[in-house]
Amino acid sequence: MDTINNQNQWWESFFTGVCADIQFESKTGEQTRAEVDFIQHVLELKPKAKVLDVPCGKGRHSIELSRLGYQITGVDITLDFLKEANRKAVAQQLEIKWEHRDMSDLPWREEFEGVFCFWGSFGYFDDKGNAKFLKTIFQALKRGAKFLIDTHVTETLLPKICQKRAWNKVDKTLILEERHYNYTTSRINTEWTVIQDGKENRKSTSIRLYTCHELSQLFERIGFIDLKYYGSISGETFDLGSPRLYLVATKC
Repeated sequence: MDTINNQNQWWESFFTGVCADIQFESKTGEQTRAEVDFIQHVLELKPKAKVLDVPCGKGRHSIELSRLGYQITGVDITLDFLKEANRKAVAQQLEIKWEHRDMSDLPWREEFEGVFCFWGSFGYFDDKGNAKFLKTIFQALKRGAKFLIDTHVTETLLPKICQKRAWNKVDKTLILEERHYNYTTSRINTEWTVIQDGKENRKSTSIRLYTCHELSQLFERIGFIDLKYYGSISGETFDLGSPRLYLVATKC
């Protein structure tokens, strides 16, 4: 497996234990269905289209899309996530292809009629690695097909960058984020402290934070065209202060 070795590959150990549980339990079935409706709409998926979910995590989007009749392939580097996703799919008698591989190691050529990368899973690598990931997505898409990315950019995180410490609560679990923005690398480095049942769990992340303009230029250098920008899954136009960026691009 060809992986990109930078930022200590923090993602290989971050999505385990209580950190993984909190992340995946924070989304309701209703939220997942709303996100899937948005994915179908902006990717302009035709019935039985072949769709790639990368990274797919525990498969909440893949499973819902498969239930709707699409041919789904899910990719993730965390084997435990894929096992759980497969268990759920089998229980619902759904046929989904699960691929255990790094998200930058995609072997397909003009295979899919839609690809999506959801829930802030972009920017893990350095600039070269992030560009490589987008190139593999471009190669995997059929001509005229679309790619949807859900991510933070500088414009969505400016308030949080200024606020260096923040407490959040998910049910009875407390989460402390301690953020440091490195202006020389444009990476936001975060130390996470998760307190559950009186026990502390500490982990760290490092994500390259692009401006919307920088991300658009990167997409266009790869060869994507017809970029569209949304600020929510309700379809609002992206603007400064939007909670997230949903960027849709087409393979020429």
